[in-house]
Amino acid sequence: MSSDWDEVKRLAADFQRAQLSSTVQRLSERNCIEIVKKLIESKLIEVIFTTDGKEYLTHARLLKEIRDELYVHGGRISLTDLAQIIGVDYNHVEGKANEFLQSEQDTCLVLGQLITKDYMDHLAEEVNEKLQQSGEITVTEIIKIYDLPVDFLERVLHERLGTIIQGKVDSSDSRTFFTDSYVAQHTARIRGALSALTRPVPFSSLISHFKFPEKLVYRVAEDLIKQGRLAASIVDGNSEQAVIIPDIYAASQNEWINSFFKQNNYLEYDAVARLGIRDPKTFLKKKFKDEGLTFFSSCCVGKYILSQIEATIEEALSCSSWVDVFPVLPSIFTPEDCHEIIGVVTKSIVKQGAVIHVYCDSILVSNDLVETCEKSFEPLMEDKAKEAVTKTPHLFTVQKHAQITDLKKETLKGKQDKKEDKKKKSSGGKSGGGTQGRETKTKNVKKKYFTSKEADDADIEEESILKTSDLELEFLSMDEFENHIRKISSLKDAPDDLVGVLLDELFKPVTKRYQEVAKALYNSTVASAGSSRRKQHSDYQEKLSSLLGHIVMFERAIKLFSDDVGSQLCKHLQKTLCSDITNEIVQYLAQEHGLSSSSNSEACLTPEQRQKMINQFPEEIQKPLSKLHSSLNAKTLEDFHSSIDVALGAGICDMIIRKPDKKKERQIFANHRQSLLSQLTEATDPALCLHLASLLIFQSHTRTMLHASGKFVPHIIGYLQKQLSAEIYLLLATYQESVIKKLTPSENEEEKCANESILIETMPKIKEIAVTYKKVSTSESEN
Repeated sequence: MSSDWDEVKRLAADFQRAQLSSTVQRLSERNCIEIVKKLIESKLIEVIFTTDGKEYLTHARLLKEIRDELYVHGGRISLTDLAQIIGVDYNHVEGKANEFLQSEQDTCLVLGQLITKDYMDHLAEEVNEKLQQSGEITVTEIIKIYDLPVDFLERVLHERLGTIIQGKVDSSDSRTFFTDSYVAQHTARIRGALSALTRPVPFSSLISHFKFPEKLVYRVAEDLIKQGRLAASIVDGNSEQAVIIPDIYAASQNEWINSFFKQNNYLEYDAVARLGIRDPKTFLKKKFKDEGLTFFSSCCVGKYILSQIEATIEEALSCSSWVDVFPVLPSIFTPEDCHEIIGVVTKSIVKQGAVIHVYCDSILVSNDLVETCEKSFEPLMEDKAKEAVTKTPHLFTVQKHAQITDLKKETLKGKQDKKEDKKKKSSGGKSGGGTQGRETKTKNVKKKYFTSKEADDADIEEESILKTSDLELEFLSMDEFENHIRKISSLKDAPDDLVGVLLDELFKPVTKRYQEVAKALYNSTVASAGSSRRKQHSDYQEKLSSLLGHIVMFERAIKLFSDDVGSQLCKHLQKTLCSDITNEIVQYLAQEHGLSSSSNSEACLTPEQRQKMINQFPEEIQKPLSKLHSSLNAKTLEDFHSSIDVALGAGICDMIIRKPDKKKERQIFANHRQSLLSQLTEATDPALCLHLASLLIFQSHTRTMLHASGKFVPHIIGYLQKQLSAEIYLLLATYQESVIKKLTPSENEEEKCANESILIETMPKIKEIAVTYKKVSTSESEN
């Protein structure tokens, strides 16, 4: 080595001498570059170019530069900084750094940085100083200062723990370090604080109040408990919810829980939680696992309370009464608990076949009480049903009409569906079957009109249903229903909630039951009255037929008079017999449809009353009746006859009125004459006697019946003047004058008396002429 060094010194002296000497022959810079280039190409030398290209470095020189810079920077430098300082490419520095690491075992490459052992020792010394000052240090704090990887730094510190670093690592966290004095100091503080506890305290409260190191307090507490130095237990250890419970407090907890449960046979979760127990439900399940507790939402209950509730419910069921379970339970029970308890208790009762109704979540009602409430309405149903059938029978006919309409609609819909199917089949075209695969064409002309008519009828019927759907039989109002329920002995003290629930539950079924009873009563009434109604229908038909026969025969007599007198007689006939038959029809239909009549007497309706009743009928009946009513004011009887045929026809009265034949007319004729004769025999009034006599003579002479009032007597006698003998006509005319004098006011009493005596004396002659005129006329006709 000394010879090498001498050689170096000699070469250096030669180089200096060569530089100081002045010579004519010197190599230029360009020549030097070319020479070096030639040597490199000949592989006689290996050099590394700098980044500026003005200098060359040998590999040994680069390695030396790396070592020198690492030393200068205190044993830690990044490869990037080396490349910039030395002035060579990063790849050359990285390659030489790897070569350097192979030769230097105490140096390592971390995150692109060369770090020597001396640097790591120095870092450990600095960490130790900080640890001795604070007593605790973590790898996280060290990383912020030295910017090194966690794993690398943790390994470095653990290797020097106990030598350079005077401390110990936390058993629960390998990246936390303590000094012995720090651990001893805080262990004493923690031991003192925990020993003084008499109630459960969360570790978080201890840490925040006493500033205990969080990493140390859990381990120290566990060690103290294991050593028997601390009589306590830890719940949820090593978590934010960790709680330390002294044994003295746990004993008082158990004593309070046992005592409270023994006295009350239940435990509330919130009360147990206030004792410091974090999960009271789980705690109680473990503690009383052999007691057979039942756990609910907010509390757990023993067998005694459940048996007490069960006995209360069974007593209510046996008495066919009700019971509210909620007031029986302790006050801490919630409605949810009450509902759950009812579900548990009633399981065994239901299994025995009992039916229980639970209302308002806490009220239990026996099924017998519900049935009693429902049956209590039955006597009232009978009375109300009889009243409804009597006073509002139209409601039953409306409902029956609605049911029939629904049936018609269903039938019509079925027919339309069948027609659509037939239409589809007939228009199937090239399908097989009767057409033998040939394309067929079908025509549909009249069917579409028929379908449209059916659709219109369906719309009308549906509209009718909508109009009558609101008409229903009402049993009782809600207030009346409620008052009836409250009168039941078992429900006199019932709360409003229970009454309201029973009202909601029973109102519709009871009303429906009432409607069924009323409907059945109506049907039975209708069935029992069927024969009488048929007889009544037959009687009406006979009566109307007789009246119409009389009108037809009276109309023949009217035609014998002049137009003026005939018009007056026609008007009189319209106001009397025609009005009577119209009133009969209106009252008959009103009775059939259950409409109220303004007059209970038959055939005595005024035109205003008749029109008011007609307006109450459905439209299909109202129109023909209105037309009949209007025909009574016409000049002739043609409108009356056409209207009466419609009113009596199918769909309205359903009566068959046949025109009287000759035999029937002869009977009517004879009956009418006999009626006039009997009235004439009993008549004592001169005016009435003359009226009846003139009608009898007219009927005997013309062989027609005449319906005329007393004011038409002069017209009748005037018509018979040419037909009667002079003696009979004179007698009738004289008697007529006497009747007029009687009816005319006069102050002469003597004349009145004389005229009255003449009337009385002549009356038998008038009656005899009226009676015998028929016989004479009949004999003459026979001859």
